[in-house]
Amino acid sequence: MYLSVINVESQMLADFLRYLFPPDEKSGVCMVSVTHPTGALMVACARASDTPVQSAGDHLVQVDLPKYGNGTFPLLNHYVYFTKADTTRINLALRAEFELDFAGYYRRGEELGMRKMDIIEAYIFSRGLAPENYDAMHKRVYRNQQRAQERIKQRLLRKAYYLNESINYDGLTADKT
Repeated sequence: MYLSVINVESQMLADFLRYLFPPDEKSGVCMVSVTHPTGALMVACARASDTPVQSAGDHLVQVDLPKYGNGTFPLLNHYVYFTKADTTRINLALRAEFELDFAGYYRRGEELGMRKMDIIEAYIFSRGLAPENYDAMHKRVYRNQQRAQERIKQRLLRKAYYLNESINYDGLTADKT
C-alpha cells in the first residue's frame, strides 16, 4: 500500500471522501479502492518522490492507495504525493461525485414525499458529514431550485416572445375611413 496525504478543498468534501473510502479504524487512514472512479483517478494521479513531500492545506486527508499492477509499480519504495494540478483534478472529480450523489439522493427523497429539511438531514447523517454542513446543503438546494425556476421563466419568456412576433395583426385593426 502507498500512503499519501491529499488536500481536499472543503470540510464537506473531506467528509464525503471519508464516506467513499472509509478510514481504517486503527490508523484513521482512508483506504482507497480503484473500483471507484475517484479512487482510480487518485491512483492515476499519484506521483513518486525520493524524499518526503509536505502537503499543506486546511483539509488534509491521509489516504492509502492500493497496489495496482504496473500502474503503481513506479511508486514502489518511494514517497507518494499529488501535485497541485493533480489535487485540483481530484477535487473537481470529488465535487462532481458529491453533486451527483446529493442530487440523486435529494430526488429520491422528493419522490417519497419527504420534506426538504428531512432529506438534507438524512443525507448528512447517511454520508457521515459534519452537522455544520446543514446550512451549506440547504443553500445548495435553494440555489438549484432558483436556477431551475429561472430556466423555466426564460423558456416561457422566449415562447411568449415567439408567439407575440408570429401573430399577424393585419386585419385586426379597424379601418376608420
